[in-house]
Amino acid sequence: MARTATMRATNPAMAWMGAWMEMGTGLVSFGARRLQKDMAFQHDLLTAKPQEVGALQRAFWQGALDDYHEETGRIVELAHKAGMPDL
Repeated sequence: MARTATMRATNPAMAWMGAWMEMGTGLVSFGARRLQKDMAFQHDLLTAKPQEVGALQRAFWQGALDDYHEETGRIVELAHKAGMPDL
């Protein structure tokens, strides 16, 4: 483990590849979390009273916007780590 960290610190290609691998793993995890939230939202809609639907939709979309905003920031941070400062 320490050897890999040292190699990444001294080898730009290793640092770049590590950042891209971390980004890919994070995107898969993000997709899985969003899918769970989407499915829960569908369940909530199916069991909601008509007067509750608007509030459920607002909460869902605000949560989605927040999640995507946070994930985009994480991706940009990882891209900077990979040597792409203009992203």
